[in-house]
Amino acid sequence: MKKFADLIKILDSTNKTNDKVAALTSYFQNASDPDKVWTIAILSHRRPPRPVTTTLLRSWAAELANIPLWLFEESYHIVGDLAETIALVIPVSKRSTEKSLTQFLNQMIALKKKMKMIKKHMC
Repeated sequence: MKKFADLIKILDSTNKTNDKVAALTSYFQNASDPDKVWTIAILSHRRPPRPVTTTLLRSWAAELANIPLWLFEESYHIVGDLAETIALVIPVSKRSTEKSLTQFLNQMIALKKKMKMIKKHMC
């Protein structure tokens, strides 16, 4: 996942085509085959469905940040991007992981199935 995150960071931080091509080339030379497939899917907007709603993400982020939801919502309104707001307010984790992009996405897909089962039992 770290390799993918680094790739996205580079792609997002430059407007130079040669830098982007170099980053993509390096990534695809070193990534595992399953991660390559997921990267192509994500970059072509064919990502898996979200396992949780943005409402839950906002609520969880406020809880992790130990701030009231209204304060998170006001921050989100000012920042204008949910992912960026979450990244700004939640505490930095002291833990790290060596999970691959594929492992994270497989967990997300499994979570989506679990969320469907929970909703089904709640109704």
